[in-house]
Amino acid sequence: MVEEHRARRRARTRQMTDRSLRWVRIAAALLGITYVASVVALALGATGPLAVLAGSGKLLFLAGVAVLLASRAVVRTADRAAWLCFAGAVASYLAGSLLHEVLYADRAAVPRPSWADLGWMGLYPLAYAGLFLLLRARIRRLTSSMWLDGVVSGLTAAAVGSALALGALLRAADGPAGAVVTAAAYPVADLLLLVLIGGALTVIGRGAGGVWWWVAGGMVLFVVTDTVYAFQVVHETFVPGGVLDVGWGLAFACFGLAACQRPRAGGTSRLEGLGALAVPVVCALTALLLLFAGYLDDDDDPLAGFLALVAVLAALARTALTFRDVRALADSRRQARTDDLTGLPNRRHVFEALAAADVELARGGSTAVLVIDLDRFKEINDSLGHDVGDALLRQVAPRLVAQLRDGDLLARLGGDEFVVLTAGLDETAALALAERLCAALQRPFRLSGMALSVDASIGIALGPQHSRSAEELLQMADLAMYCAKAGRRGAAVYDEARDGSGRHRIEAVEQLRAAIGGGQLVLHHQPKLTLATGRVEGVEALVRWQHPTRGLLCPDAFIELAESAGLMSALTRAVVDLALAQRRAWADAGRELTVAVNVSPSDLVDERFPDEVAELLAHHGVPAPALTLEVTESLLMEDRERAVRVLARLRASGIGVAIDDYGTGYSSLAYLAALPVTELKLDRTFVGALTGSPRSAAIVTSTLQLAHALDLTLVAEGAEDQGTVDALAALGCDVVQGYHLSRPLPADRLTEWMADRETAADLVG
Repeated sequence: MVEEHRARRRARTRQMTDRSLRWVRIAAALLGITYVASVVALALGATGPLAVLAGSGKLLFLAGVAVLLASRAVVRTADRAAWLCFAGAVASYLAGSLLHEVLYADRAAVPRPSWADLGWMGLYPLAYAGLFLLLRARIRRLTSSMWLDGVVSGLTAAAVGSALALGALLRAADGPAGAVVTAAAYPVADLLLLVLIGGALTVIGRGAGGVWWWVAGGMVLFVVTDTVYAFQVVHETFVPGGVLDVGWGLAFACFGLAACQRPRAGGTSRLEGLGALAVPVVCALTALLLLFAGYLDDDDDPLAGFLALVAVLAALARTALTFRDVRALADSRRQARTDDLTGLPNRRHVFEALAAADVELARGGSTAVLVIDLDRFKEINDSLGHDVGDALLRQVAPRLVAQLRDGDLLARLGGDEFVVLTAGLDETAALALAERLCAALQRPFRLSGMALSVDASIGIALGPQHSRSAEELLQMADLAMYCAKAGRRGAAVYDEARDGSGRHRIEAVEQLRAAIGGGQLVLHHQPKLTLATGRVEGVEALVRWQHPTRGLLCPDAFIELAESAGLMSALTRAVVDLALAQRRAWADAGRELTVAVNVSPSDLVDERFPDEVAELLAHHGVPAPALTLEVTESLLMEDRERAVRVLARLRASGIGVAIDDYGTGYSSLAYLAALPVTELKLDRTFVGALTGSPRSAAIVTSTLQLAHALDLTLVAEGAEDQGTVDALAALGCDVVQGYHLSRPLPADRLTEWMADRETAADLVG
């Protein structure tokens, strides 16, 4: 909801900006028409009202551009300072033009410097500031490479401009000191403008956006027009109202068009690595051409030559910086693929090599994978210290490398485990290599003044014999290595009949992990009959796995897998969630039942488990007494203190706790008295033999009396016939559960079963 609100707000802001920019564009079009009309009127020597347009049209146009830029500052608050600087620059130029029209329009010769020069020169520092602020909005941090790119391109642009005309203008400046300074100030300011424009565009890179290209185009056009004007003034060929007026107008029109552009989103897009050398190389070649042209020309321009020389030096510095960055990147990549301790390739490198081996296998080649694990390495670490263990690993690496061919890869997977990837070996050759590796490790190592021999277990997998996937070969070699270690065989080749179950077990674990989070778990419910009322008042939820290929699986097929893979906690939470959701559905349909769920060992030692169950109860709106968690006696004995703490918190919240399979584990009256439980579930072994074994009958009777004495409910599991149910009722048992009542059923079928039972009971009554 928050994201939708933000998106709508951004959309409204975009619409408002678009509407504002639309009016700015209309104003820019009107200004352009006004300026063109004034230039045409001036060129035609118009009289009357048109003469007024010719004289004041350009001033009105400049005023309009200044207002336009200021309006952009109001519309686009993010770049407000930059656009205000641009507006101030145009306003300063307007002031100079206005002073020229008022003070010097009727004079044959204009003094230098003049008050008009003060306004015209004011454009430059404000334009510089606007460019800088606009650049800062796009580039938050200027790196050394960005600075050098900007310097190289800017100096090259200035050198080209100086070679073409600006240098000649500086040399042609003559007369009083004030006139010379004024004449020199314009080309110098134009040169600096070229430097800033070239540098800024280079720093921003590709995709600068319409704003930048219109601003840059307008400034370049302004510099070119200014340069041609100065050249014509020096040679006394300037004619007012000519093409130059159009050039200045187009330059300011570009500024106005820049104000009409939508700001470009996102950052810069610059070339990286060796591609970043494109800018300095092109600029350096251009500067070298200028230097060479100056060498051939007797009337060379010293300013252009100086700028070109500095540009070349800056380009060389940028190139050196790029090579340093490339070298640092290569070193960083090497370190990322190298094990710090041994200097061997690491796990990342191994998987890159496995990908390359896949290509070779696809072409019909062969690959052998050998996984090497040092025997008793943990004992070495524990008895001699980790420093000695690390020193051993450093000496192991060169021993193993010495037994390999050029092109074979030895890498450290982690700990004391290494892997060899090699090509062109059959099973016999791979076993021979494994024997050589083991023999090399058995030669004594000198560590801390002692001689230490090391044995190793090596697993071998061959492709394409065992698999055409190199990564799968690594898994197979790992399984074979464990077989070699268990049998102290030194080396073992993967055998599908012997090791395949381990590989399939890995696949099954991943499938079960996906099933827990992917909605493949379903619940069947077995009813629990309350003998005092003759009604089903509770159920036990039993999980099933709806496997996509193997069909419906009972818990025996995957519970042990979940426990060994550390998935039992996630499985329990998923079952509790499903059970409470179904209980909520029954409650909504008017059927109030208690639901029992089995709890795993990992849950009883997890201090967070009570909070998670409470969250699930609150989520489904189920009262705590409607849930019973079943635990086994053996489970309670694993970590009794922590289990008691967890159970106490569950009971404190109102959740029921039952001891499942009572009588078959470590039955103890001491812990039974201390445990916060509400139910005993007597094991089916005793219940099933109740009617045929006096001993079993005595056990059931005594257990029932014990439960009632402790104020506990006794649930008898395994009631397989009516005689057993009647005997339990006669003894005063509380609840029975078994196949005589019903097998575990899906929720919809159990609902039908309960409805049919209630209907039959009503008919009998």
